[in-house]
Amino acid sequence: MSAPLRILYDRNLALGPRLFPRLGRARAIDGRALTRADLADCDLLFVRSTCRLGAPLLEGTPVRFVGSGVAGTDHIDFPALRALGIQVATAPGCNAESVADYVVAALLAIGERQGRDWAGATLGIVGVGHVGSVVKRFAEEALGMKTLCCDPPRKDDGDFRARGFVPLEALLPEADAVTLHVPLNEDGPYRTRGLIAGPVARRFKPGAVLLNFARGPVCDDALVATMLEAGLLSDAAFDCWEGEPDYLPELARLAALATPHVAGHAFEGRANGTLAVYQAACDFLGADPGPTPRFPPAPTRALSLDCAGLSDAQALRAAVRAACDIEGDTARFRAAYSDRPDERRARFDALRRDYPHRRLFPATRLRLRHASPTLAAKFRALGFPVTNARR
Repeated sequence: MSAPLRILYDRNLALGPRLFPRLGRARAIDGRALTRADLADCDLLFVRSTCRLGAPLLEGTPVRFVGSGVAGTDHIDFPALRALGIQVATAPGCNAESVADYVVAALLAIGERQGRDWAGATLGIVGVGHVGSVVKRFAEEALGMKTLCCDPPRKDDGDFRARGFVPLEALLPEADAVTLHVPLNEDGPYRTRGLIAGPVARRFKPGAVLLNFARGPVCDDALVATMLEAGLLSDAAFDCWEGEPDYLPELARLAALATPHVAGHAFEGRANGTLAVYQAACDFLGADPGPTPRFPPAPTRALSLDCAGLSDAQALRAAVRAACDIEGDTARFRAAYSDRPDERRARFDALRRDYPHRRLFPATRLRLRHASPTLAAKFRALGFPVTNARR
Protein backbone atom coordinates (compact mmCIF):
# COMPACT_ATOMS: atom_id res chain seq x y z
CA MET A 1 0.00 0.00 0.00
CA SER A 2 1.49 3.37 -1.06
CA ALA A 3 2.16 6.09 1.48
CA PRO A 4 -0.43 8.91 1.65
CA LEU A 5 0.32 12.09 -0.23
CA ARG A 6 1.89 14.86 1.85
CA ILE A 7 -0.01 18.13 1.45
CA LEU A 8 0.56 21.67 2.66
CA TYR A 9 -2.12 24.34 2.25
CA ASP A 10 -2.40 27.99 3.22
CA ARG A 11 -4.65 28.26 6.26
CA ASN A 12 -6.47 31.17 4.58
CA LEU A 13 -7.83 28.95 1.80
CA ALA A 14 -11.56 28.69 2.49
CA LEU A 15 -12.82 25.10 2.74
CA GLY A 16 -9.21 23.88 2.87
CA PRO A 17 -9.65 21.78 6.04
CA ARG A 18 -12.71 20.11 4.48
CA LEU A 19 -11.18 19.37 1.08
CA PHE A 20 -7.44 18.72 1.15
CA PRO A 21 -7.46 15.92 3.75
CA ARG A 22 -9.48 13.92 1.20
CA LEU A 23 -6.30 13.68 -0.88
CA GLY A 24 -3.78 12.70 1.80
CA ARG A 25 -2.05 13.89 4.95
CA ALA A 26 -2.78 17.61 4.95
CA ARG A 27 -1.35 20.36 7.14
CA ALA A 28 -2.22 24.07 7.25
CA ILE A 29 0.61 26.61 7.03
CA ASP A 30 1.19 30.38 6.83
CA GLY A 31 1.81 30.91 3.12
CA ARG A 32 3.78 34.13 3.52
CA ALA A 33 6.22 32.42 5.90
CA LEU A 34 6.67 29.24 3.82
CA THR A 35 10.31 28.08 3.42
CA ARG A 36 12.18 25.42 1.47
CA ALA A 37 12.57 23.46 4.68
CA ASP A 38 8.77 23.21 4.95
CA LEU A 39 8.65 21.66 1.48
CA ALA A 40 11.14 18.88 2.19
CA ASP A 41 8.15 16.73 3.13
CA CYS A 42 5.52 17.91 0.61
CA ASP A 43 4.03 16.45 -2.57
CA LEU A 44 1.16 18.87 -3.18
CA LEU A 45 1.20 22.57 -2.27
CA PHE A 46 -1.81 24.91 -2.17
CA VAL A 47 -1.22 28.64 -1.58
CA ARG A 48 -2.54 32.17 -2.13
CA SER A 49 -0.81 35.23 -3.62
CA THR A 50 1.18 35.82 -0.41
CA CYS A 51 3.59 33.03 -1.44
CA ARG A 52 6.04 33.64 -4.29
CA LEU A 53 6.32 30.50 -6.39
CA GLY A 54 9.59 30.07 -8.24
CA ALA A 55 12.85 28.12 -8.36
CA PRO A 56 14.30 29.65 -5.15
CA LEU A 57 11.45 28.11 -3.17
CA LEU A 58 10.69 24.90 -5.08
CA GLU A 59 13.88 23.66 -6.77
CA GLY A 60 15.11 20.42 -5.23
CA THR A 61 11.86 19.75 -3.32
CA PRO A 62 9.53 16.77 -3.88
CA VAL A 63 6.62 19.06 -4.78
CA ARG A 64 4.98 17.97 -8.04
CA PHE A 65 1.76 19.97 -8.01
CA VAL A 66 1.08 23.58 -6.96
CA GLY A 67 -2.36 25.14 -6.76
CA SER A 68 -2.76 28.90 -6.28
CA GLY A 69 -6.34 29.53 -5.19
CA VAL A 70 -6.55 33.17 -6.29
CA ALA A 71 -7.26 34.97 -9.55
CA GLY A 72 -3.94 36.83 -9.88
CA THR A 73 -0.78 35.13 -11.13
CA ASP A 74 1.99 37.73 -10.78
CA HIS A 75 3.43 35.75 -7.82
CA ILE A 76 4.09 32.70 -10.03
CA ASP A 77 7.18 32.10 -12.19
CA PHE A 78 5.53 29.80 -14.71
CA PRO A 79 8.64 29.10 -16.85
CA ALA A 80 10.61 28.10 -13.75
CA LEU A 81 7.91 25.73 -12.54
CA ARG A 82 7.56 24.17 -16.00
CA ALA A 83 11.32 23.62 -16.09
CA LEU A 84 11.07 21.86 -12.72
CA GLY A 85 8.30 19.61 -14.02
CA ILE A 86 5.77 20.98 -11.52
CA GLN A 87 2.13 21.09 -12.56
CA VAL A 88 0.51 24.46 -11.78
CA ALA A 89 -3.18 25.30 -11.37
CA THR A 90 -4.71 28.73 -10.77
CA ALA A 91 -8.23 30.09 -10.28
CA PRO A 92 -8.95 32.82 -12.87
CA GLY A 93 -12.16 34.71 -12.24
CA CYS A 94 -12.83 32.98 -8.91
CA ASN A 95 -13.53 36.23 -7.05
CA ALA A 96 -14.93 38.36 -9.89
CA GLU A 97 -18.35 38.90 -8.33
CA SER A 98 -16.84 39.50 -4.91
CA VAL A 99 -14.72 42.36 -6.26
CA ALA A 100 -17.64 43.70 -8.30
CA ASP A 101 -19.79 43.76 -5.14
CA TYR A 102 -17.04 45.78 -3.48
CA VAL A 103 -16.94 48.27 -6.36
CA VAL A 104 -20.70 48.82 -6.07
CA ALA A 105 -20.37 49.24 -2.29
CA ALA A 106 -17.55 51.77 -2.79
CA LEU A 107 -19.40 53.81 -5.40
CA LEU A 108 -22.58 53.96 -3.33
CA ALA A 109 -20.66 54.93 -0.17
CA ILE A 110 -18.75 57.67 -1.99
CA GLY A 111 -21.93 58.82 -3.71
CA GLU A 112 -23.61 59.25 -0.32
CA ARG A 113 -20.52 61.02 1.03
CA GLN A 114 -20.54 63.45 -1.90
CA GLY A 115 -24.32 63.82 -2.03
CA ARG A 116 -24.50 62.58 -5.59
CA ASP A 117 -26.42 59.96 -7.55
CA TRP A 118 -24.28 58.04 -10.03
CA ALA A 119 -27.16 57.60 -12.48
CA GLY A 120 -26.07 59.10 -15.81
CA ALA A 121 -22.44 59.50 -14.70
CA THR A 122 -19.62 57.80 -16.61
CA LEU A 123 -17.62 54.97 -15.09
CA GLY A 124 -14.26 54.29 -16.71
CA ILE A 125 -13.37 50.60 -16.43
CA VAL A 126 -9.69 49.82 -17.03
CA GLY A 127 -9.36 46.07 -17.55
CA VAL A 128 -12.54 44.38 -18.75
CA GLY A 129 -11.85 40.73 -18.04
CA HIS A 130 -13.51 38.51 -15.44
CA VAL A 131 -13.97 41.32 -12.91
CA GLY A 132 -14.36 44.31 -15.19
CA SER A 133 -17.11 42.62 -17.19
CA VAL A 134 -19.21 42.08 -14.05
CA VAL A 135 -18.51 45.64 -12.89
CA LYS A 136 -19.72 46.91 -16.28
CA ARG A 137 -23.00 45.00 -15.98
CA PHE A 138 -23.60 46.10 -12.38
CA ALA A 139 -22.81 49.75 -13.14
CA GLU A 140 -25.10 49.90 -16.16
CA GLU A 141 -28.03 47.79 -14.96
CA ALA A 142 -28.10 48.65 -11.25
CA LEU A 143 -26.50 52.10 -10.90
CA GLY A 144 -27.70 53.54 -14.21
CA MET A 145 -24.17 54.60 -15.19
CA LYS A 146 -22.68 54.93 -18.63
CA THR A 147 -19.46 52.97 -19.03
CA LEU A 148 -16.31 53.64 -20.97
CA CYS A 149 -13.94 50.69 -21.28
CA CYS A 150 -10.19 50.29 -21.81
CA ASP A 151 -8.57 46.91 -22.40
CA PRO A 152 -5.82 47.02 -25.07
CA PRO A 153 -5.13 43.24 -25.10
CA ARG A 154 -8.80 42.44 -25.79
CA LYS A 155 -9.10 45.16 -28.41
CA ASP A 156 -5.89 44.09 -30.17
CA ASP A 157 -7.07 40.47 -30.19
CA GLY A 158 -10.01 41.51 -32.32
CA ASP A 159 -12.65 40.67 -29.72
CA PHE A 160 -15.87 42.01 -31.29
CA ARG A 161 -17.13 42.99 -27.81
CA ALA A 162 -14.13 45.32 -27.50
CA ARG A 163 -14.78 47.36 -30.63
CA GLY A 164 -15.94 50.36 -28.65
CA PHE A 165 -13.06 50.24 -26.16
CA VAL A 166 -10.83 53.31 -25.99
CA PRO A 167 -7.23 54.03 -24.96
CA LEU A 168 -6.56 55.09 -21.38
CA GLU A 169 -5.66 58.60 -22.53
CA ALA A 170 -9.15 58.99 -24.02
CA LEU A 171 -10.97 57.41 -21.08
CA LEU A 172 -9.54 59.49 -18.25
CA PRO A 173 -10.82 62.95 -19.32
CA GLU A 174 -14.37 61.60 -19.75
CA ALA A 175 -14.85 59.42 -16.67
CA ASP A 176 -16.46 60.68 -13.47
CA ALA A 177 -15.06 57.62 -11.70
CA VAL A 178 -12.29 55.24 -12.80
CA THR A 179 -12.00 51.68 -11.52
CA LEU A 180 -8.94 49.51 -12.15
CA HIS A 181 -9.14 45.75 -12.81
CA VAL A 182 -5.92 44.90 -14.65
CA PRO A 183 -3.34 42.21 -13.87
CA LEU A 184 0.17 43.27 -12.89
CA ASN A 185 2.32 43.10 -16.02
CA GLU A 186 5.91 44.11 -15.38
CA ASP A 187 6.90 44.82 -18.99
CA GLY A 188 5.95 44.34 -22.62
CA PRO A 189 3.36 46.18 -24.73
CA TYR A 190 0.70 45.75 -22.05
CA ARG A 191 2.76 46.82 -19.07
CA THR A 192 0.54 47.83 -16.16
CA ARG A 193 3.13 48.60 -13.49
CA GLY A 194 2.88 52.35 -12.98
CA LEU A 195 -0.20 52.60 -15.22
CA ILE A 196 -1.52 55.49 -13.12
CA ALA A 197 1.68 57.49 -12.74
CA GLY A 198 3.55 60.42 -14.24
CA PRO A 199 1.98 62.52 -17.02
CA VAL A 200 -1.05 60.24 -17.49
CA ALA A 201 -2.34 61.30 -14.09
CA ARG A 202 -2.87 64.82 -15.42
CA ARG A 203 -5.50 63.50 -17.85
CA PHE A 204 -8.09 62.71 -15.15
CA LYS A 205 -11.34 64.64 -15.31
CA PRO A 206 -11.18 67.28 -12.53
CA GLY A 207 -12.84 65.93 -9.39
CA ALA A 208 -12.93 62.34 -10.58
CA VAL A 209 -12.97 59.36 -8.21
CA LEU A 210 -10.31 56.63 -8.46
CA LEU A 211 -10.76 53.05 -7.30
CA ASN A 212 -7.88 50.57 -7.21
CA PHE A 213 -9.09 46.99 -6.80
CA ALA A 214 -6.42 45.57 -9.13
CA ARG A 215 -2.80 45.36 -7.93
CA GLY A 216 -0.86 47.81 -5.79
CA PRO A 217 1.98 48.64 -8.21
CA VAL A 218 -0.52 49.65 -10.91
CA CYS A 219 -0.68 53.06 -9.18
CA ASP A 220 1.93 55.48 -7.93
CA ASP A 221 0.40 55.78 -4.45
CA ALA A 222 2.36 58.90 -3.52
CA LEU A 223 1.11 60.63 -6.66
CA VAL A 224 -2.50 59.65 -5.93
CA ALA A 225 -2.14 61.05 -2.39
CA THR A 226 -0.83 64.32 -3.86
CA MET A 227 -3.76 64.48 -6.29
CA LEU A 228 -6.25 63.97 -3.47
CA GLU A 229 -4.61 66.63 -1.34
CA ALA A 230 -4.64 69.07 -4.26
CA GLY A 231 -8.29 68.33 -5.08
CA LEU A 232 -7.48 66.95 -8.53
CA LEU A 233 -9.29 63.80 -7.43
CA SER A 234 -12.36 64.28 -5.26
CA ASP A 235 -12.14 60.86 -3.59
CA ALA A 236 -10.51 57.46 -3.84
CA ALA A 237 -11.11 53.89 -2.72
CA PHE A 238 -7.98 51.74 -2.37
CA ASP A 239 -7.86 48.03 -1.59
CA CYS A 240 -4.46 47.30 -3.20
CA TRP A 241 -1.23 49.04 -2.20
CA GLU A 242 2.33 49.53 -3.36
CA GLY A 243 4.67 47.62 -1.05
CA GLU A 244 1.86 45.50 0.37
CA PRO A 245 1.59 44.24 3.12
CA ASP A 246 3.02 47.65 3.95
CA TYR A 247 1.28 50.70 2.51
CA LEU A 248 1.49 54.46 2.30
CA PRO A 249 -0.17 55.84 5.48
CA GLU A 250 -0.84 59.20 3.85
CA LEU A 251 -2.94 57.63 1.08
CA ALA A 252 -4.76 55.42 3.59
CA ARG A 253 -5.67 58.59 5.50
CA LEU A 254 -6.75 60.64 2.48
CA ALA A 255 -8.74 57.99 0.63
CA ALA A 256 -12.46 57.91 1.37
CA LEU A 257 -12.23 54.12 1.64
CA ALA A 258 -9.08 52.17 2.52
CA THR A 259 -9.09 48.39 2.97
CA PRO A 260 -6.43 45.64 3.30
CA HIS A 261 -6.76 43.82 -0.06
CA VAL A 262 -10.06 42.12 0.83
CA ALA A 263 -12.31 43.04 -2.11
CA GLY A 264 -12.19 39.44 -3.30
CA HIS A 265 -12.69 37.99 0.19
CA ALA A 266 -16.40 37.24 0.06
CA PHE A 267 -16.71 33.60 1.07
CA GLU A 268 -17.70 32.56 -2.46
CA GLY A 269 -14.64 34.28 -3.92
CA ARG A 270 -12.26 32.45 -1.61
CA ALA A 271 -14.13 29.14 -1.75
CA ASN A 272 -14.32 29.17 -5.55
CA GLY A 273 -10.54 29.60 -5.70
CA THR A 274 -9.98 26.66 -3.38
CA LEU A 275 -12.48 24.50 -5.25
CA ALA A 276 -10.83 25.30 -8.59
CA VAL A 277 -7.35 24.19 -7.52
CA TYR A 278 -8.71 21.22 -5.54
CA GLN A 279 -10.54 20.00 -8.65
CA ALA A 280 -7.37 20.50 -10.71
CA ALA A 281 -5.42 18.41 -8.18
CA CYS A 282 -8.07 15.69 -8.36
CA ASP A 283 -7.75 15.68 -12.15
CA PHE A 284 -3.96 15.52 -11.84
CA LEU A 285 -4.19 12.57 -9.47
CA GLY A 286 -7.15 10.86 -11.11
CA ALA A 287 -9.03 11.14 -7.79
CA ASP A 288 -12.75 11.51 -7.12
CA PRO A 289 -13.33 15.03 -5.74
CA GLY A 290 -16.39 14.02 -3.73
CA PRO A 291 -19.26 16.36 -2.83
CA THR A 292 -18.85 20.12 -2.58
CA PRO A 293 -19.11 21.29 1.06
CA ARG A 294 -22.05 23.53 1.92
CA PHE A 295 -21.32 27.23 2.33
CA PRO A 296 -22.14 28.92 5.65
CA PRO A 297 -25.12 31.32 5.64
CA ALA A 298 -24.76 35.05 5.13
CA PRO A 299 -24.48 37.24 8.25
CA THR A 300 -27.60 39.02 6.96
CA ARG A 301 -29.73 36.23 5.48
CA ALA A 302 -32.81 38.40 4.93
CA LEU A 303 -33.50 42.12 4.96
CA SER A 304 -36.84 43.95 4.98
CA LEU A 305 -36.55 47.34 3.34
CA ASP A 306 -39.21 50.04 3.15
CA CYS A 307 -38.31 52.13 0.11
CA ALA A 308 -40.93 54.83 0.67
CA GLY A 309 -39.30 58.24 0.53
CA LEU A 310 -35.94 56.82 -0.57
CA SER A 311 -34.23 57.50 -3.86
CA ASP A 312 -33.11 54.43 -5.77
CA ALA A 313 -29.51 55.17 -4.78
CA GLN A 314 -30.46 55.40 -1.09
CA ALA A 315 -32.39 52.12 -1.20
CA LEU A 316 -29.54 50.37 -3.00
CA ARG A 317 -27.08 51.77 -0.49
CA ALA A 318 -29.07 50.40 2.46
CA ALA A 319 -29.19 46.86 1.09
CA VAL A 320 -25.63 46.83 -0.21
CA ARG A 321 -24.22 48.09 3.08
CA ALA A 322 -26.02 45.31 4.97
CA ALA A 323 -24.37 42.71 2.72
CA CYS A 324 -20.98 44.36 2.13
CA ASP A 325 -19.88 46.87 4.76
CA ILE A 326 -16.88 48.48 3.09
CA GLU A 327 -16.94 51.34 5.60
CA GLY A 328 -16.63 48.87 8.47
CA ASP A 329 -13.65 47.31 6.69
CA THR A 330 -12.14 50.79 6.35
CA ALA A 331 -12.65 51.55 10.04
CA ARG A 332 -10.92 48.31 11.08
CA PHE A 333 -8.03 49.00 8.70
CA ARG A 334 -7.46 52.49 10.07
CA ALA A 335 -7.77 51.32 13.67
CA ALA A 336 -4.97 48.81 13.03
CA TYR A 337 -2.47 51.49 11.94
CA SER A 338 0.97 51.51 13.51
CA ASP A 339 3.90 53.90 13.08
CA ARG A 340 6.20 50.86 12.97
CA PRO A 341 6.41 49.35 9.45
CA ASP A 342 6.98 45.80 10.74
CA GLU A 343 3.91 46.00 12.95
CA ARG A 344 1.93 47.66 10.17
CA ARG A 345 2.72 44.75 7.85
CA ALA A 346 1.80 42.17 10.48
CA ARG A 347 -1.52 43.87 11.18
CA PHE A 348 -2.31 44.10 7.46
CA ASP A 349 -1.89 40.32 7.14
CA ALA A 350 -3.90 39.75 10.32
CA LEU A 351 -6.81 41.77 8.95
CA ARG A 352 -6.84 39.63 5.81
CA ARG A 353 -6.54 36.41 7.80
CA ASP A 354 -9.29 37.33 10.25
CA TYR A 355 -11.59 39.05 7.77
CA PRO A 356 -15.25 38.99 8.89
CA HIS A 357 -17.50 36.52 7.12
CA ARG A 358 -19.07 38.09 4.01
CA ARG A 359 -21.22 36.53 1.30
CA LEU A 360 -22.14 37.74 -2.18
CA PHE A 361 -25.32 39.76 -2.71
CA PRO A 362 -27.39 36.69 -3.78
CA ALA A 363 -26.98 35.23 -0.28
CA THR A 364 -29.14 38.03 1.22
CA ARG A 365 -32.86 37.86 0.45
CA LEU A 366 -34.68 41.20 0.20
CA ARG A 367 -38.30 41.82 1.14
CA LEU A 368 -39.21 45.17 -0.34
CA ARG A 369 -42.04 47.55 0.45
CA HIS A 370 -43.01 50.50 -1.71
CA ALA A 371 -40.36 49.61 -4.31
CA SER A 372 -41.01 50.53 -7.93
CA PRO A 373 -40.56 47.82 -10.60
CA THR A 374 -37.49 49.73 -11.78
CA LEU A 375 -35.89 49.64 -8.33
CA ALA A 376 -36.70 45.95 -7.88
CA ALA A 377 -35.04 45.28 -11.25
CA LYS A 378 -31.91 47.10 -10.07
CA PHE A 379 -31.70 44.89 -6.98
CA ARG A 380 -32.13 41.80 -9.14
CA ALA A 381 -29.38 43.05 -11.47
CA LEU A 382 -27.01 42.93 -8.48
CA GLY A 383 -28.13 39.37 -7.75
CA PHE A 384 -30.32 39.99 -4.69
CA PRO A 385 -33.31 37.62 -4.51
CA VAL A 386 -36.29 39.96 -4.22
CA THR A 387 -39.85 39.56 -3.00
CA ASN A 388 -42.30 42.44 -2.87
CA ALA A 389 -44.33 42.82 0.30
CA ARG A 390 -47.92 44.02 0.13
CA ARG A 391 -48.12 47.77 0.37
